[in-house]
Amino acid sequence: MKIYITGGTGFVGLNLLDYFHTRGHAVTLHVRTEDITAQLQSFQPDVIINCAAEIYDADKMFEPNIMLTYKILEYVRDAKCRMIQIGSSSEYGPTEYASSEDTLLKPVDFYQGTKAAATLMCQGWARAHNLKIYIARPYSVYGPGERPHRLFPHLWRAFKYDEPMNLYEGHHDFIYIHDFCRGIEMLTQDNIAPGEIYNFGSGVQVSNKEVLQLFEKVTKKTAPVTEVFEIRKAFESKLWVCDTSKSKQLGFECNYSLEEGIIYFLTKAHYERTSTNNK
Repeated sequence: MKIYITGGTGFVGLNLLDYFHTRGHAVTLHVRTEDITAQLQSFQPDVIINCAAEIYDADKMFEPNIMLTYKILEYVRDAKCRMIQIGSSSEYGPTEYASSEDTLLKPVDFYQGTKAAATLMCQGWARAHNLKIYIARPYSVYGPGERPHRLFPHLWRAFKYDEPMNLYEGHHDFIYIHDFCRGIEMLTQDNIAPGEIYNFGSGVQVSNKEVLQLFEKVTKKTAPVTEVFEIRKAFESKLWVCDTSKSKQLGFECNYSLEEGIIYFLTKAHYERTSTNNK
């Protein structure tokens, strides 16, 4: 199978590259400095996995989050290949219950809005042209290769180097990166209706404090972590958990418990020491 991945320098994209390459597939990455349509026409992929996204800089979000998706959709319409759009559980916005794929989207910032818009574009193209386009909505994916500012790398440095850090309140549904890659692999199968959305998570909500306690259990040590009893972003929900009913219909379940994932993360990850007080 020939697989083309956008956003291949990011955490998810790099792991998908490794996952599919080790399974014998021909994988190539989108080169941002070159025209994507020309690249696709040259490579002629069987599957396109769109991981590209700008998360933090609103001024730079429109091109990768919307326009790049549009260009891929136009290619898929003509080439009739399969497309897997990597969405985001943040599209749901704050919720008071486990979010299913049918939960009304209530994005509350520009990033969430662009991801929700890209989802609707993908569904529209899939239905209008009967295309094999699917949307994967991951919850809190973690594992080796995460960006240094995220929770697990902060904790890794705290336990490895005794770096002080602040631990804010927060709740997540964590999924180990290898499990998420396996879920994406399932979406390359032919028994799925076009335009379908699939949540990928464990179905279990865990607090940041519980993650800290698991790090302490696994490492058998404590770290200079200060608990801050407030949520960092005002719009964050105190309930953030995935309804896994639909993904289970694919045959998907997480193979890694959170504790097992932390063990793998501690074994395989590496981050440089930093002088900043991490949060």
